[in-house]
Order: sequence, then structure tokens, then C-alpha cells
Amino acid sequence: MARAVRRAQEPRDDAPASRRTQVERRDEAERRILEAAALIVAENGLEAITLAEAGARAGYSRGLPSHYFKTKADLLSALGAYIIDSFITDRRAASPELTGYDGLIASFKYYFVMPARTPVMARAFHAVLAGALTVPPITATVAKLNRETRGEIAAGLRAGIAAGRLRADIDPETESALILAGLRGSVAQWLVDPEGVDLEAISARFVATVEGRLAK
Repeated sequence: MARAVRRAQEPRDDAPASRRTQVERRDEAERRILEAAALIVAENGLEAITLAEAGARAGYSRGLPSHYFKTKADLLSALGAYIIDSFITDRRAASPELTGYDGLIASFKYYFVMPARTPVMARAFHAVLAGALTVPPITATVAKLNRETRGEIAAGLRAGIAAGRLRADIDPETESALILAGLRGSVAQWLVDPEGVDLEAISARFVATVEGRLAK
């Protein structure tokens, strides 16, 4: 499995290029390649992407991506991890004061906002999710991402139980799987039919349903 890529910060405009470290240059190159890969996948699907094309779209030589991602499967695995990491980082930055159960509810709301803000990343991520069914090399990566996401949801639910806000008899693991299915399924419908699916309305109803069904 390809390693998760650190989200590189953009270099300051007034910082001399020579002062950037090798790690910073590598992080930026990997980020740009992954963003180019997301664009290719969003436009034409998993079959259209190659390491060479991702490098060219990122503005590098066509051979550079092979130094960071040995195979197409490695690139797609890293892409899935990068998109998840980006979502978590952006969500926490949007409301850093919210943790535990409140942080979980904020994550649900942000999940429905994110696709309209970054449709390319949303389409690319769902293409990677779907590809896990037919592309064995990325199956393990998506399975790991799913486990980690369910784990974060379950942790938020446990925090709600501990705070006395949710029923003590709920099964966080089962509920986390159902919640994740609802989140991803709703966004997948919007990606296919944005005119026919109202994500804002679904978001409000989704949160109300979860809170109402699980509340103490």
C-alpha cells in the first residue's frame, strides 16, 4: 500500500526557492501529482490514469511520478488516503473547538458541504471507492480507509454515550457502518444527479435522524 502523503503547505512567495528543503519539495511534488491524478480520475475514470499522464498534468516530467508511486495502484491508493486526510484536516480547521460527539456531528454536516466545494476531489474519491470492487490492488487501501473512518465515527458515538447524550445500548460499530453508508450513498447520488438531489436538505434531515434515533 502506498504511504499516506503529508499535506504540503504552499511555500511563501517571499521565501527563496533555495531555502526549501528536499522534504518540502518532495511533499509539494507529491501533492501536485495527486491533485492532477484526482482531476484525471474525475474527468475520465480510473482506466484513464497513468503515472506519466499524472506527472505531465502536474507540470513535471512524465517519469517523475514513478519515483514516488511505483505503480498505478500505488498512485490510486495514495489518492484515496490523500482525499480522506484532506477532508479530516479541512473539517477540523473549520471548527477546531469541536471534539467528541460535537465534532462528529460537525463532520456529518461538513461531509455534505464538501462535494459542492471540491467536486473534483469528491468525484475522484468515489471513483476510487467504486474501483476497489474490481481493481484488487486498491481493495486493501479502501478497506483500511473504511475501517479507519468507521473507527472515527464509532469513537464519536462513544463520546456521546459517555456524555449522556446517546443511549448506552447502541452498538457503535454497527451504527458507524450504517452512518458511513448513508453519508457516502447520499453524496454518490448527488454526483450522478446534482439537479435532482438536494444535499442541503439531506444534510439537515440526516443529522436530525441520527440524533433523534440514537438520543438518550
